[in-house]
Amino acid sequence: MKIKQLGEFGLIDRIKRRFDVSSGFVGIGDDCAILPFGNSEIVVSVDALVEGVHFFLDVDPYLLGRKALSVNISDIAAMAAVPRWAFLSLSLRDMEVEWIDHFIDGFCEVADEFGVELLGGDTTSSSVNVLNITIMGENKRGESVKRSTAKVGDLVCVSGRIGCSYAGFFALKYNIKGADRYIEAHLNPTPRIEEALSVKGMATAMIDISDGFIQDCNHICKQSGVGMVVEWDSIPFCDADFITKHEMLCGGEDYQIIACIDRKYKDRLIEMGHFSIVGEVVEGMGVELIRDGKREKVDDCGYKHF
Repeated sequence: MKIKQLGEFGLIDRIKRRFDVSSGFVGIGDDCAILPFGNSEIVVSVDALVEGVHFFLDVDPYLLGRKALSVNISDIAAMAAVPRWAFLSLSLRDMEVEWIDHFIDGFCEVADEFGVELLGGDTTSSSVNVLNITIMGENKRGESVKRSTAKVGDLVCVSGRIGCSYAGFFALKYNIKGADRYIEAHLNPTPRIEEALSVKGMATAMIDISDGFIQDCNHICKQSGVGMVVEWDSIPFCDADFITKHEMLCGGEDYQIIACIDRKYKDRLIEMGHFSIVGEVVEGMGVELIRDGKREKVDDCGYKHF
């Protein structure tokens, strides 16, 4: 069997089955691993950005530096933790040093914005550029929000518009004029730390939108053993008119937060205004959309590496 036949998530599950995780730790299957440490817990995530897969060589290296760290901080946000430390490994082709200088400028700017310290890493030569980041955050013991603890009856909520990043990607690919703010959403995402922390104590499960709204909702469903029903008319779609709403649901890289919120906090949630309520957690498995009064399944929707 080839890896492509197995698929990205099949590969992850295949690796996960080989390891037992010590009691109190959370391993493969969430936005971050959780490592208990005294009265605290350390949350850790690793991410690789590969030239030709995640970015092209002609990208603005300053914006790439910002995005490289931002998307990792987004994983910390999904755990309702505070970002603290990062490690950066660079596998680089032989190119102008100024490219790396500008990349580090962007990286450091985001690090300063979110209080992240760069503590180390590695450098090697390569035929293509590979940027590998390990991000670490901190939380009080037992307060990190996982994917696996959504409950039937919870509200399904999202922190912002869906699809603007994919609109930016589409605009870049097809040279669409007047799409600067969508391109900005794609190249320079904002990790939703503030929004995630605002619902800490109310959220039963969270995830950030990297693979696509539907696929990431499905990740919560799978880990929690539940289903979701989402109201089409309640989804805060991006206002771009050159891609479809279906593409917005599947495109990914929005880096908004999907949160399952205990229903008893509904009034408080609405008053805060950080999240839109788009549906509810139900018994079953997977995500169903309600559109024009009819339920429909959305399958095979979202980014897959293999």
